[in-house]
Amino acid sequence: MDINASDIYSFYQSSLGSIVKRTVRQRITSVVKDISNQFVCGYGYTNPYLSFLNKCHTDLKITSLIPDFLDGSITEKKYEFDEKTIHEYFLPLDPSSVDLVISTHLLEFVDKPKSSIEEIWRILKPNGYFIAFVPRRSGLWTRYDNNPFGFGRSYSTTQFKRLIEDYLILEQKKSFLHFPPWHHYANYKFHQTIEKAGNSIFPYMGGLMICVCKKIVYVTNKSESKKIPIKNIVAT
Repeated sequence: MDINASDIYSFYQSSLGSIVKRTVRQRITSVVKDISNQFVCGYGYTNPYLSFLNKCHTDLKITSLIPDFLDGSITEKKYEFDEKTIHEYFLPLDPSSVDLVISTHLLEFVDKPKSSIEEIWRILKPNGYFIAFVPRRSGLWTRYDNNPFGFGRSYSTTQFKRLIEDYLILEQKKSFLHFPPWHHYANYKFHQTIEKAGNSIFPYMGGLMICVCKKIVYVTNKSESKKIPIKNIVAT
């Protein structure tokens, strides 16, 4: 992988990155309603979005977990929430302790995305939510390397459903980022118009997908458990 946290940070400081950041924040706002006094965890590179939630909801407990393969945290800016560099497949949080997990710049980069999903399932409370932003396989943004979504793997809806099917239920999915990933004045000026037109005319052609997932809690059927006779394991 040829991208790190510094590259992603620099992208979000650019004009193109700024409009992407605003668009993603709007999507978060559209699906996140009443989250007062909840524990929110960011997994991946999520600081631009956690800082937005922190300003909108001052009563949240927020933790940002940045995998070590992204080369750690960014020192240029300090955030008003906990920020930790972690091993990509081990989240230093207690089981069933988090209300909401948000991930960006994660599932397209990890070698074992199912292991990351398993860890997300572990730390989520029963009926907790996971909001994932992933590059859309047939989207335009994955074809350009001037943005972080042009690196790593991309996902179709079917591939994402298969990834989470043993742990989470996909409740909502929507494509967005219909404007092109071009550093051009016209793009900066008309991106909102292009985005609205894309949502209406080509709703499945966006460059990113927002996937809202809910934790599955399994119920053990004790009647089906097998009992081993003592005589089979005790020497006579």
